[in-house]
Amino acid sequence: MANKTEKINTGVPLYEQVFCPRCGERLAPADLEIFAACPYCDYVFTRDSNLEDFVLLPLITRWAGRAHNQFPAG
Repeated sequence: MANKTEKINTGVPLYEQVFCPRCGERLAPADLEIFAACPYCDYVFTRDSNLEDFVLLPLITRWAGRAHNQFPAG
């Protein structure tokens, strides 16, 4: 599989980006959602709270946005 990019995406906050320590590839939460391994070089990430937060952040953000729109405060 060819690498997609090795540069920091300035349009995405740094807390929403993870870089593989082995190949340097930028990974999205979806890349690590099922298997905690880099899809480019098979580096296995340590499963910890930081990895869990990284994977769940887009889901929680989307859920919170929907809940706020459905039940606005006030």
